[in-house]
Amino acid sequence: MPKKDSKDFIKINRTLFWIFLLGLTFAVAFLIRIFFNSQKTLYYELNGFTMGTYYRIVVASSKVESKQLAEIIFKELDRIYKKYNPKDPESVVWKINSSNDWVDLDEETFVIVDSALKFAELTNGAFDPALGTLISLWGFDRLDEKIPSKIPPDEAIKKALEQSGYKNVELDGRTRRIRLHNNVKLDLGGIVKGYALDRAYQIAKEIDPSCTGFIEVGGDIRILGPKFGSRPWVVGVRDPFSPSKAVTYFYMTSGAVATSGDYERYFVYENKKYHHIIDPKTGYPAQGVTSATVISEDAITADALSTAAFVSGADWEYVILEYPKIGGIVLLISHDGTVKKSSAIKAYEKR
Repeated sequence: MPKKDSKDFIKINRTLFWIFLLGLTFAVAFLIRIFFNSQKTLYYELNGFTMGTYYRIVVASSKVESKQLAEIIFKELDRIYKKYNPKDPESVVWKINSSNDWVDLDEETFVIVDSALKFAELTNGAFDPALGTLISLWGFDRLDEKIPSKIPPDEAIKKALEQSGYKNVELDGRTRRIRLHNNVKLDLGGIVKGYALDRAYQIAKEIDPSCTGFIEVGGDIRILGPKFGSRPWVVGVRDPFSPSKAVTYFYMTSGAVATSGDYERYFVYENKKYHHIIDPKTGYPAQGVTSATVISEDAITADALSTAAFVSGADWEYVILEYPKIGGIVLLISHDGTVKKSSAIKAYEKR
């Protein structure tokens, strides 16, 4: 057998050395990746009470302190609540409702009212931002007070119906003004919560485009970004008949979800429940379903359409088929516990 030259031996060793070094580099890179992936994002949680209900902010930021970002988000939610609280004499809604003439609107208020009127048209009046008189008559405008447990007289409801309805709202887009007719009163409670979530989302993303987490107000949720950068947030749809349970779960990395139900604000009179979601056609609490949940790309759409879906829930076939065409995927729960849902909702029920 011929003897190997020393030069060949050196070449072989150099080759083995570079193979070893390359392998070591990949191994170190792999270990570094595992290490950093195992360092989970730290979320800061802030919760409390605003908009007449509870709120929960869960956020993580790499640009600013997560606590600071959560506090900024809360301040925006609270600012909007104070600006559009119909019971506050300093609010915009109070000013509009107190006038019999044209009222100038700032850009933000114009956008909210214009959106509300458009949703009213899209839902054939099932969502109606001009039910202030009826809501006040029933006592459901008292967000921070105890709800009176009495039914208004039929004549009072009939009169309040005459002083309600979005078609009595005149909005001038050219001059950005509003005028109410027939003693109608605005109540933007069915849409302003969604708007507040979207504004808070916008502000958070302006500060840190890569921030993740979610914002929740009264069960309505706006997703800021995937959990730990890639995993979905798990959103449970409450079982109206067993509050500690969920009828299903949604797995969401973006978008919004809102639920309207008869179990949040209500009173019981002679063994019958009377809740805060008023049917614009009857003047009484809507009776079609017990819960309506809507998934949408933004919270303002989810908020408005969940109210409309609740009011129109008796016509469930129309709701689950047509509402996706105007931006909302729907899940309805009837009084006997039957669940009806848009076909597109299945995509959110899968991990």
